[in-house]
Amino acid sequence: MRRDRIHFSAGVAAGLLLVSALFVVSRTALAQTAAGSFQSVSGQVQIQRTGGATIGAASGVGVNVGDRIITGANGHAVLILNDQSRLEVGPGTNIALDQFTVGGGPTRVSLFSGVMRSLVNAGSGGAGANYQVHTPNAVAAVRGTKFDTAYSENVIRPGYQGCEKYTDVSVYQGTVNLAQVGSPNTGEDVRAGYEATVPCDKPPTESGPLSMTGAVSLESAVAGGASFAGAAPGSSAAPVPACPVCVNMTTVSGTGTGGGR
Repeated sequence: MRRDRIHFSAGVAAGLLLVSALFVVSRTALAQTAAGSFQSVSGQVQIQRTGGATIGAASGVGVNVGDRIITGANGHAVLILNDQSRLEVGPGTNIALDQFTVGGGPTRVSLFSGVMRSLVNAGSGGAGANYQVHTPNAVAAVRGTKFDTAYSENVIRPGYQGCEKYTDVSVYQGTVNLAQVGSPNTGEDVRAGYEATVPCDKPPTESGPLSMTGAVSLESAVAGGASFAGAAPGSSAAPVPACPVCVNMTTVSGTGTGGGR
């Protein structure tokens, strides 16, 4: 009987070790799922890998699913995903690549602070309608190709009494559905040439012409010195330094018509 117990205990221990090993392997595989690489980097740009390692970004360095990308006050980066979609990250910005699948699967990027421009490959094998940008209070779901998403905290805007956090979307090509994070299926369709805002936990505003509603885009941030503040989820709650977005962007052309619900 004692020998049987010893054999049983040894078997259980071996099984637990095998399960633990498989768990570690699966976590490692997830952390190393390639999503793309940096096309260009300037200023201070860091990559926080899943598991805690932090490295400096540089042109040609790969980006994995689960990575967080943080730019400093003078940081700017362009990433090319493996489906040829392009993400342009401005200064003072904090994003994470939560999901990425080549071949029409879902792509999800979290924007914790700052501004990011998305140029989504809607062709065969591209992200298309499965591309989403999540902020702490909103979801921007792509029904088009080119748009800016901005998130700011601890900022008071005229006309929004008691609200200090905002998600802005500015659309240059196609259509983007902007919704509250708690109601992602009841959003506002923002068409090319228009912009809209989700203030705090309120529904999105009616969309209006670009540069006319006060929404933050890369271009308006360059002109007006917009700043972004607040702590990124998962951080030590230290505020992200306010930073004017000072990147020279290419001129956007070809805006469409129409807006509103």
